[in-house]
Amino acid sequence: MRNEIRRDYFAGRWVILSPGRSKRPSDFAVKRVHGEQKTCAFCRGNENLTPPANLLFIPQPKGVIKTADKGRRRRSDWVVRCIPNLYPAVSALGSRTKRSDQFPWLRQAAFGFHEIIIESPRHDDHPHRASQSQTEFWLNAAIDRVSNLSHRKGVESIVLFRNHGKEAGASIAHAHSQIITTPIVPTRLREEYEAMKRFRGMTGNCALCKVRAYEANGPRRILSSHDYDAITPWASVFPFEFWIIPKRHSPSIIGLSQKEVEKLAKVLRLSFEALAGLLSDPPYNLAFHLASTRARDDIFRWHIEVYPKLAVWAGFELGSGMYINTMKPETAAQALRREIGLERA
Repeated sequence: MRNEIRRDYFAGRWVILSPGRSKRPSDFAVKRVHGEQKTCAFCRGNENLTPPANLLFIPQPKGVIKTADKGRRRRSDWVVRCIPNLYPAVSALGSRTKRSDQFPWLRQAAFGFHEIIIESPRHDDHPHRASQSQTEFWLNAAIDRVSNLSHRKGVESIVLFRNHGKEAGASIAHAHSQIITTPIVPTRLREEYEAMKRFRGMTGNCALCKVRAYEANGPRRILSSHDYDAITPWASVFPFEFWIIPKRHSPSIIGLSQKEVEKLAKVLRLSFEALAGLLSDPPYNLAFHLASTRARDDIFRWHIEVYPKLAVWAGFELGSGMYINTMKPETAAQALRREIGLERA
């Protein structure tokens, strides 16, 4: 296959696809080194090692109830637990007032909220292992916190993400995700919005709707369900990068129906089972791309992006802002389809 240079759907990033330098998909598999197991602050029974939970899902005979820790008491009968981060990147104690000095020295206070969603009381309940119901608990808790934080004064953007594996920045191995709010709209999300806005202005259509409809029937499709499509994007920056795109146009996960949550949990499980099976549970970063909390239009469409950490950015990438990916997205999608069982070898 010839090398190509492809342009990202939205952000204008350019990617060099260099399959001549690539390995077989199985050669990307990660060799895990298991270190000494230490006390995990996120495991059930160690709740006193963390701040009090601002959201708890407590199982009941007919579903769950939502509550929070009160006073010094820490409940241990939870299935999902949300807590403030002990070492936050942003602080609710900061000033909400923007402060700008003379260009190019611009700055403002890092106001915001930084929370952790402990996805399960079981240490290794990551998306490729967790049950359908446990994944639904995680997603519903995330929706609850995103909804709550979106109404806070001074919150412009909410980033929901998870880091999996030490190489991807996970300092604690227990299954968890994080939420960080910012008083500005980060560059990547702003660029996506502006690109979608331009496309809407030129065509009258949603750019990501167009992408989803086209990719769902092409060589970069991983799987499709009634409510979601999983694809490897046209100009993948990372080997085996994939996106999950909802079929219903919506700017945020707020307002997802329970049926849509159930379907998303299933697509996440199938996608991550395939990734883990094919590449021996590689490290990765996952991010929900959500509209700004102040958006007053329906231009932005939420989606999930997953970035396996299988390559190292070196001088060319850092110096140029252009990326070299040795795994074509079409090859990655085919390998993932085979792992799921949707395509014969």
